Amino acid sequence: MDKETLIFNINKACSSAGVKPTVACVDAGVGKDMIGNLRKGILPSVAKVADLAAYLGVSSSDLIGDAAVPAELAPLDAAWAELNEEGRERLVVYAEDLVSSGRYKKHSVSEMEA
Repeated sequence: MDKETLIFNINKACSSAGVKPTVACVDAGVGKDMIGNLRKGILPSVAKVADLAAYLGVSSSDLIGDAAVPAELAPLDAAWAELNEEGRERLVVYAEDLVSSGRYKKHSVSEMEA
């Protein structure tokens, strides 16, 4: 969680919602000092980010800046982050083997009817 990205995204979401960041933090129950603490380098808990996101009508990923990773890929993204270079190479080879087998590929409706 990058503090600058989080601060920027909170401000952007608050602007879109028409509410000041401090007011949003108080109303969401995460504390009026959340932004100030962020500026000091004190990162909030995931629960606080989730509460603020819910109040603002956005996802936690939107605030954290991880929105580029679709929810269905989150487990794979987390696993990738934990692997060393050899593990990453093996994961890619395994995925390529799954695709090349043809057994796990998505099929269009027209292909399935044929």
